[in-house]
Amino acid sequence: MRHHTIIYINILLSIFYLSCNKIETESKCKNNSYELQNTSYNNFKNIGLIPQNHPLHKGRDAIAFSDFSQDGTIDMFVATLTYSPSNSEDNVSDSNFVLDSSYTKNLNTCIHPRKALVNDFNNDSIPDIFVVCHGYDSSPFPGEKNKIVLSNSLANYSIFDASDDIGFFHSGSSYDYNKDGKLDVILVDSKNSNKIIFLKNNGNGTFINEGSSRSPNSIKNKSYYTIEFIDIDGDSDLDMLLGGHEWEINSSTQIYINPGNDNFSQVDPINLPSVANEGVILDFIFTQNDSSSFLWVLRTSGGDGTFYKSRTIQKIEWPNLNSSTPVLDRNLKWIPWIIPSKINGKDVITSDNSYYNFTIEY
Repeated sequence: MRHHTIIYINILLSIFYLSCNKIETESKCKNNSYELQNTSYNNFKNIGLIPQNHPLHKGRDAIAFSDFSQDGTIDMFVATLTYSPSNSEDNVSDSNFVLDSSYTKNLNTCIHPRKALVNDFNNDSIPDIFVVCHGYDSSPFPGEKNKIVLSNSLANYSIFDASDDIGFFHSGSSYDYNKDGKLDVILVDSKNSNKIIFLKNNGNGTFINEGSSRSPNSIKNKSYYTIEFIDIDGDSDLDMLLGGHEWEINSSTQIYINPGNDNFSQVDPINLPSVANEGVILDFIFTQNDSSSFLWVLRTSGGDGTFYKSRTIQKIEWPNLNSSTPVLDRNLKWIPWIIPSKINGKDVITSDNSYYNFTIEY
């Protein structure tokens, strides 16, 4: 039987503000303002974030970090699902964040928020959030509409449908794919046989579905659920990373190099090495240092009859694609996100959530 509770989508603001030395990125503290970047990936993975004590839960809902208060400190946004409320045991008593429910009055919410994308969707220099939603996660998977949390002014947000599209939207990414100066959204939708849809931003935080004409022709009807756009080859064009259930319908984890026009329909994929029985792809990050570049793939179990029963982090050298697994443990719980960070002066891969308590030096 389906169970409903009242959902909440709230801005969580730090009462003990993160100082510049805790964020460990001096350039982000200049002018007492935290500068927005032009992709949702950079606005999460390249903000100098270190693991945080998440309030209320273990961070498996849609999470976003940005300077929503515009005071030079990092705040947190949380969207929780309605049909499986967090247990009280998930509470974190020593979190750096406290709830501030004054930022939005309406609760026009979705059933299952899966990912939160931070970008400036109405060009007012205040961070907004596109909430990727997939609806009730059980047969017949009816899907639902995505939401936009849009700034009206400083500390004042409205929540409404991002578009009229209904789908099982498991992942998304945001950047200006059509080069018109407005930040768009690309989504993976398992109810759509073409899998990837491109949403054009009208400039005011509403979106038009431009379909899948920019999507690779080869992925139709395959099992893809996770997407990210990152400049892998260093040409300033964002490349597409795609993953899902590797064991289903030959759904290899892939990179599509941007041909320069953000149209991937005729691009041949680069297939990434698989990890046996760890075939659920959850997240991607890309790191570089003076001597090497690495693609990191977050995985969990799938392909041997188990599902979401492990924690696996794959390290792939770029461009030679040599692969290793610094983390592969069936006794650890799966996690939703990984981030690059700097802790004690060392470059590491870790989680945005300190509850998961791990670091990998690179």
